Amino acid sequence: MPQLKAVRRSDHLGRDRETGAAAVFVAVSIIGLLAMTAFAFDFGRMYIEREELQVGADAAALAIAQDCLAGRCTPGYDGTAEAETYVDGNASDGSGWVRDVDIDLTNRTVTVLAGTEDVEGNREFQMVFSPVVGFDDVSIGAQAIAAWGPPGAGTTLPLIFSECEWQNYGASGTVPDGLLHDVADIPFTGDYPYADGYATLYFHGNEVETCHSNSSGQDIPGGFGFLDSGSGCSSATMIGDWVTADPGASPSTGCSSLDLNDWVGTVQLIPYFDETRSSGNNGEYRVLGYGALYVTGYNFAGQFKSNSLIDGKLPCGGSDRCIQGYFIGNWSAPPAGGPGGPDMGVSGFGLIG
Repeated sequence: MPQLKAVRRSDHLGRDRETGAAAVFVAVSIIGLLAMTAFAFDFGRMYIEREELQVGADAAALAIAQDCLAGRCTPGYDGTAEAETYVDGNASDGSGWVRDVDIDLTNRTVTVLAGTEDVEGNREFQMVFSPVVGFDDVSIGAQAIAAWGPPGAGTTLPLIFSECEWQNYGASGTVPDGLLHDVADIPFTGDYPYADGYATLYFHGNEVETCHSNSSGQDIPGGFGFLDSGSGCSSATMIGDWVTADPGASPSTGCSSLDLNDWVGTVQLIPYFDETRSSGNNGEYRVLGYGALYVTGYNFAGQFKSNSLIDGKLPCGGSDRCIQGYFIGNWSAPPAGGPGGPDMGVSGFGLIG
């Protein structure tokens, strides 16, 4: 007769416990997967929304800064309406919220704050799946800061000019921005309206400008306007900085003849100084502001020389050291370092934050 095998009650309880634990694990796993899916989907949408708002805020700040540079930010100017055009225009649903527009005419900056807004006027970003796991709708925003006016900093030629030279040549003899680039014939001829408007600036020699402190054309003892450029052929400065001279009548140590030749026929940013101190290797200039010079030729002796685009001759000879060109007025350059000092022919607008 077959025997029946006894099954202990504890075996049933063990299997029940295992089944229950597995069910709990599966449930928790499903919730975790749902949460991950919800976050991945909604966070992806949030990222796109944030990028659209930032692009819109950037565009709005730049547009308003450009208006202010052109003198249009007068009483009655509606910066919010201007910003809405760009914030809405860069939203995929055509709708965004301009939370605030702050135009600071004293510091020449504009700050635009943008936020989420749908076509129905809701200013909370609508989650699709995340509320299932307790993550509710959120606010998304973006900020952009733009500035306009003369630059407060710049990377320039490793040369520096005096405020006196600006007054003598730049302030009264600037050529309108862009006109030089419309002239097809080089060398310039008599039919060019600014043919005689160029300046030749001496750093050393017999024909010394009244702006230099001594008869050798020096701005400081042992210094002829060249700046310490390190290993390159440019100088990074800020308004108010004291910058170190590269003493002697030869170009800055980091410059080759090829570097200097690249200047000719181009507009170059130049710094101006208003004070000097010390001498020789310790000599320094204090940066006042920035201008622009269309370089037509130079002669720093030896290999450092280039015939003028104006007449095909060296702009100076013998022991003279000089650079020749047209000072440019209304040259457009972003205000690196934020808006800076006096308008010396260079201004622009750009994002600073």
